[in-house]
Parts: sequence; structure tokens; C-alpha cells
Amino acid sequence: MSWVKELAREIREGEDPLLASYEALMAAATTPSEKKLARIVHAYQRFQIKSLDLFEREVPEKFLAFAVITQSEVNLREGPGPREQVARQLDKGTPVILMEYAGFWARVQLGDGGTGYVFKDYVRAEAQD
Repeated sequence: MSWVKELAREIREGEDPLLASYEALMAAATTPSEKKLARIVHAYQRFQIKSLDLFEREVPEKFLAFAVITQSEVNLREGPGPREQVARQLDKGTPVILMEYAGFWARVQLGDGGTGYVFKDYVRAEAQD
């Protein structure tokens, strides 16, 4: 296992227990603003932890940004087009590596190493250089 994969796994093991603290923060929030902020912070923490899974596989040569799927039941296609074969469907909130754009399509890599294309309106870059 590469040092990067080991380090990502170590970070995840340290961060996973913090989710309970963020959930406690959400439960303790009383005002609407506190509740909203606590939900957002919790979602960011979950996204950060889930993004570490992307290091478990070979990180692609092309990397534009970490991204997230923004809708439910988004088709991951084998090629950049509406007539291309659907490989599977992705859930809202799925973290991906955004590899490149091809017209109206975004090529992405999933945490399990799978790759494919999704309509670019259903992908939002979260962290980029």
C-alpha cells in the first residue's frame, strides 16, 4: 500500500469518531440559524471523510477537483452522451473526482475506482486548485 493510501486511511480512522460529536452539535442547536449551521458543518465533515475513500484506488492522472453529485438517481454513463449505456445510478451527495469536461458531460471517478460520465449540471466542484 502506498504511503498516501496509508495516510488517508489513518486520517479517516481519526476523523470517523468525530461524526458523533457533529451529530451532538446538531442535536444541541436550538435556534434555526444554529440548526442550519450545524447541519452544514456536519455535511461538510461527512463529505470530507467520504472523500478520503477516493485515495483507496489509483488517483487518476487527470484531476480537476473534488466534486459531489447534486441530484438523486443520476446516471453514470459509459460515454459522454444521452444515448450511451448507463453503468449505474449515483445518489445525491456521492463524492467523486472530477477528471475533465467533455462538452455537456463531466468525466468522474468514484471511490470504488469506477469511472464514467454524468451530465455536468449534476456535478458541483467542492475543492479545486
